[in-house]
Order: sequence, then structure tokens, then C-alpha cells
Amino acid sequence: MSPILTFIVGAALLMLLLVYVGTTSMRTKSRLGVLLILLATGFSLINVKTQTLKLGIDLKGGSEFVVRLDPGKDAEGAVRPVTPFAVQQAIAILEKRLNPEGNKDLLLQPQGDDRILVQMPGISEAEMTKVREIIEQVAHLEFRMVHRESAAKLAELESSGLPEPGWVKMKMKDKDEGRAEPFLLIKDHADLEGKYVTRAFAYQDPQQGWAISLQFDSEGGEIFGKLTEQNVGQRFAVVIDDEIFSAPVIRDAIFGGSAQISGTFKESEARSLASALENPLENPLKIESDSMVSAAYGEAAIQQGIRAGIVGLVIIMIFMLIYYRLAGLIAVAGLVINLCLLFGAMALFQFTLTMPGIAGIALTIGMAVDANVLIYERLREEMRAGKTLAGALEAAFDKAFSAIFDSNITTLITAAILFGLGSGLVKGFAVTLTIGILSSLFGALIVTRVIFHWFVDNGYMTTMKASEIIPYKVFDVLAKARGFIIASLVLTAISIGIFAVKGKDSLGIDFRGGSICHMQLEPGAAVSESELADDLKGLTMKVKKDDKEVVVPIGAYYIQQKSSPNGPIISIRSEFEAGPVIEAAVKAKIGADRLKGTDVERVGSIVGSELAKQSAWALLLALVAIFVYLSLRFEFAFALGATLALFHDVLMVPGLCVLFGQQLSVIHVGALLAIAGYSINDTIIVFDRIREVIKSRSGSIRDMMNEAISLTLSRTLLTSLTTLAPMVVLLFFGNPAMLEFALPIAIGVILGTYSSIFIAAPLVLWYSKRSGQSLRRQVLESVQQTQVQPSEA
Repeated sequence: MSPILTFIVGAALLMLLLVYVGTTSMRTKSRLGVLLILLATGFSLINVKTQTLKLGIDLKGGSEFVVRLDPGKDAEGAVRPVTPFAVQQAIAILEKRLNPEGNKDLLLQPQGDDRILVQMPGISEAEMTKVREIIEQVAHLEFRMVHRESAAKLAELESSGLPEPGWVKMKMKDKDEGRAEPFLLIKDHADLEGKYVTRAFAYQDPQQGWAISLQFDSEGGEIFGKLTEQNVGQRFAVVIDDEIFSAPVIRDAIFGGSAQISGTFKESEARSLASALENPLENPLKIESDSMVSAAYGEAAIQQGIRAGIVGLVIIMIFMLIYYRLAGLIAVAGLVINLCLLFGAMALFQFTLTMPGIAGIALTIGMAVDANVLIYERLREEMRAGKTLAGALEAAFDKAFSAIFDSNITTLITAAILFGLGSGLVKGFAVTLTIGILSSLFGALIVTRVIFHWFVDNGYMTTMKASEIIPYKVFDVLAKARGFIIASLVLTAISIGIFAVKGKDSLGIDFRGGSICHMQLEPGAAVSESELADDLKGLTMKVKKDDKEVVVPIGAYYIQQKSSPNGPIISIRSEFEAGPVIEAAVKAKIGADRLKGTDVERVGSIVGSELAKQSAWALLLALVAIFVYLSLRFEFAFALGATLALFHDVLMVPGLCVLFGQQLSVIHVGALLAIAGYSINDTIIVFDRIREVIKSRSGSIRDMMNEAISLTLSRTLLTSLTTLAPMVVLLFFGNPAMLEFALPIAIGVILGTYSSIFIAAPLVLWYSKRSGQSLRRQVLESVQQTQVQPSEA
């Protein structure tokens, strides 16, 4: 669809929505609603069909790197700090190095003050090693004169240990200690810097093989000419990144601004080095995290996500049809349209769908039913009070609106914080959650309402029949508050104690650094953990110590295996440098014919510690933002009770996840913020009903709160079941990344339901008694202020 047509349709949808909201005629509202639904759904389906849904690296396959710019040194040896200009220059240079032909799908974008995100979809595992080398290659080129008596002076240096003033010992590239001339004694400073190079290209010499030709600018050509003229018969070293590539003898003075570098180059090495020399980095780059996902693994993840989504959707549809019958069919129609809008918006705005995003869609399917259940339970109450279906319908939508609005706004707050502070994958979840919330609101408040009115106005529906799992009576919930609060304190202490016992083992590689390798096997393939452990014993890896590479054991590792409909999944956690070594060993053990796909991720310790701090700030900011919003919308007692109950949920979930064998990751932070949104959603609906009962009745606050909790009990349990359904499906059908998300969400839904009933309301009652302030008077004063303000305006 063309941009102009897209703009016209978007403007038309916005105008229809504004007119729909503004009109008071139900007949006109119904007609506008039908037109709005048809246009929005059709527009979404066209976008899904015509626009390719953008997939993340974890689904499409490919590599992702986070690289950090380190301070460099200028020609005089002074420290060159990392500046915004240096970051942009590094991005431009990496673009030229990694995508010289301009035909690759390459993403480069700054992260923070000194980091760059590099995404390369579709590259193979074999290419990833080469890409890693290209990224970290500084390509600092220098020409230095070689000492006339290099061999003799080096021998003296070995015996005496005394350095030669003005000269330095440097290794020849690709030379072993046992071979001739592994080292040379060269000047300790550059006679000519590589910054004068204007062009570098690889070529094949019939006698010497692949070589590199250099072109200098006018100033560099003049310096090079004088240097060669003054040192005819002497050797000069071509130094790149503190290694001598070649050391030819100067036969004649070389004017004209050109030079050649020869050596034992392969074609790929010569071309990549020429590209690096033509585009040198002023600040060296260090890879702080990387991940590699094979296309087969991503495809398997998509299939698992589709299967989980369909199964979860079918379960919810069956449940709604059995429980609410014809009204359930209307809710199902709203849910289907909601999904159309969600995928249409993602396709239109080219939002990236990630693995956590798939889990977010599954969560959206469950949460989308929440508003419908809230409205339907209200509808039953209004009809129980003697109203007709048409009158009860309007009252139900009007009374449910404030609770639906407040609960979804708080979820949007957590999604916004998640997007602002999260990493790439977690941002994918935040995007799908945000779109899911907005489309759910549209589905419940407009689609369901319009379809319901159409059924009622045309006589197809005169009453609403529904099942009842909770009898209509008042339960004395607050009488058992003390026991529940004590139980919560004990569980919270256990949750905190688990971290004390497990220590660093409770943290995943996202927070402490390391490597994790997921391998999807073909269905029917099997390999025992003991076999893998035997093959990994004795493996070694190369690490850098004091700027030298040394060989050390791979260290500790942890093997897990999970069954899946697509085949077993093996997960191995290890140290940062051990990841590629372990991956190669396991691949050799399993064999290519039994291996379906791989996902390897490595995170440096610095990034891990920063992510831990960032995640803690995100959670704290979410709690503060929710508390501030609730303080503005509700009385202080309600805001305090809701925030403490939310803190109870967020504090308990991580410990229980660790107890069930998980290690905390950034995905868990996303799940915790989603839990925060869901939990506060539940609590707000209970509090909204408490305020409503207090405004309309008289009696003790305790009795009125028990009545309000009992009235919302059915809705709370129904919503929890519909939200849990897709999460339970993900637990059985999802891959490790989805499982990391589904388990904390499932635990959080259960805890959120529990805390909104048995923790939040008792805390409100306790605070109102301790503060000595009348909760009833505060609520009534709030209502009076709301009623007075419009007339004063």
C-alpha cells in the first residue's frame, strides 16, 4: 500500500473514531462502529498481506554484537577519548568494512555513550568468526625503520635484558618462535602513520600471491618519498596493530605516493585487511556480547510460537463459549479482530517481532479477555438488579470503563519503562505488549460493544446466559488476612533465602557474564548429559592475559536438556570464552545429521553488571511511576496498598523461578514488569469496586470491602485462568527463551491474583486504621471534588 493511501486510511480511521466517541445517538454510534471495525480490520489484513513482518535475529537467524569503543591514542601517544563523533565515525567505518558492496541487511546503531549494536541477519556460523575479526581489527598502520643490526641487538637483549634506547622488539605476523626471524628490532615510534592512506585495495601478484596496494595523500607521499630516499639499502617494517606484516629492503627511493604490502595472504584476508587499512579506527573496538542464531533454530522458534498461540487461543475460545455461550462468541470475535489489529500494526510500522515478542503475543491473548470478562460480570450484576439487557449493557460498559482504563494505563507505564530501559529482545516484548494493550482496548470497548448492540437491536439476544463458578454471596475474606500476610512473609523470606544459598548461580549470563548455547536436535535424536560431560572434560580455550593469548581449561559449565515437540533442546552455560569451544565440541559429538539448529549467546562481565543495575532501576522506576499514578487517581491508602502488594509479587517471583531451576536474565526483568502491569491491573479492579461500594452504601468499611472483593472474585479467577492458559502452553511447547518468560509470568499471574485479593485490600484497611483517617470520608471527598471541578471550569 502506498504511503499516501496509508495516510488517507489512517486519517479516516482517526476521524471515525473521534466521531464515534463524540456521538450520543446509539443508532449512529452502532453504524459508525461497524464501519470503523470493518475498515480497521481490512486495513490490518491488507498490511499483513502486503508488508513483510520484520523478524528479529533470534527468529530470522544471524548474528548480533554489542561492541564498546575503548580510548585510543593519537600520533603523539596522548589518550584519545570516546566522543559521540568517534562513535558515529566507528559506525561509518564498520558499515564500509562489513558491507562494502552495500547489499547486506546490516543494522548499526549507537547504544549509550560508547557502544554500538551490530545486527547481521542471515549470515552463516562460518562467517561469524570472520565478522568478529573484522569488527575488532583496529588496522593501525605504521611504517618503522628496522635496526641495521637487528639480529645481533636482539641477541644482546636476550642475554643482558637491557633495552636498546629508541628501539623496540616486535613479533612478525604468522611467524613461530622456532622459525627464522620471528622478531625484529624496530623504531619505538612511527616514521610514517597510516592516516595518510587514501586508498587501499587487494590484488594478486603472479609471483608473490595476494598483496595490498596503498595510495597516500600528497603529504604522506612526500614523507614516504623522503623516508625511502634517506634509507636506501635499509629495511623498513610495515606494522599493523602492533604486528610486523612485512619488512622489505628499500631498493630505491619511492616517490609517487604508493606502496605495497606483501605476505602470505589468502584472498579473503587481503581484501578484509585492505578494507580495514582504508577505513582505520581511531578508537579500538571490543566485543562485549555476541549471539549467533541459526536459521533452522529461528524457524523452529516460530513454529513453536505459532503452535503455542493457536493452542492458547483455542483453549480460551472454548472456555469463553462454554462459560458465556453467545456472549462468549462475541468476545471471541473481538479477540480475533484484536489479533488482526496487532499483526497489522506491527507490519505497517515495521516493528520487529522477537522471541519474547511471540511470548508477549501469547500473553496478550490471555489478557485481551480481561476487559470482556470484567464487562460481562458487570452485565450479569446489572441484569440481576432487574434491568433489561439493553439497559444493563450500557450500564456495564459505563461502570467498567474506569477500571479498564486505569488498569491498562498502569500496564502501559510498565511497557514504556521496559522499552526505554530494555535491551533489543526485551524491547520486542514491550512493543508487542503495548500494541496488544491498545488493540485489546479497541476490541473490548468498541468491537464487543458494537457486535453486542447489533445482536440486541435485531432481537437475536434478549438475555445473557452464563455459567457461575463462584456463588453470588459475600465472603469474609478480610477475616483471614493475618494468616495470609504471615504466609506471604514466610514465602518472601524463603525467596530471598534462595538467593543467599545459590549466590551467583542464581544469575544468568545476562547479569554476571558468560556464554549459553542452545542446540535443537532432530525429533528422536538423543544424547545423555553424562556423555556430553565426558566429551567436554579436558577442553581448553584461549584467553587474553596481559595482552597475550594463553591456553587454559574451559572452566565450569552446566548442562540442561528439555524435551520439545520439535526435538530435544540442549542448553549449556559456561564462561565467556568457552562458548564457541563447547559449541564446536557438542556439534562434533551430535553430528550434523542430528542437529537442527543452534543459538549461541555470550555476554561480557561489564555488560552483565551494567544490565543488572539497569534492570534494578527499571523495576524501581516502574514501582515509583505506578505509585505516583495511583496516588493521583486513588486515595493514598489505596496507592500504598497496591504498591506494597505489587512489591510483594515482584520480590517473590525471582526466588521461585530460581527454586524451579532457572537463572535470572534480562527476559525475567521483562516478565517482572509484565507481572507488575498484570498484578496492578487486578488490584485496581478490586479497588475500583471497593470505592464504588463505599460511595453507594453505608456500614463498616470492613464489611463493604468484603462485599466488593466478593463481587470481583469471579472476574478475578476467570481472568487468571484465561491469562494462565497460553503461558502453560508455552511451558510445554516453547523453547528455552520462551520458557524463561512463561514460568515467571505463570507464577506472577497466580501471585498477582492472590495478592490483589488477600494482601492489597487488608493493607488498605490496616493503613486507614493506623493513620486514623476515615477511608469513607476520603472517598466521598474525592467524588465531590470530581463533581465540582467541571462546573467551576
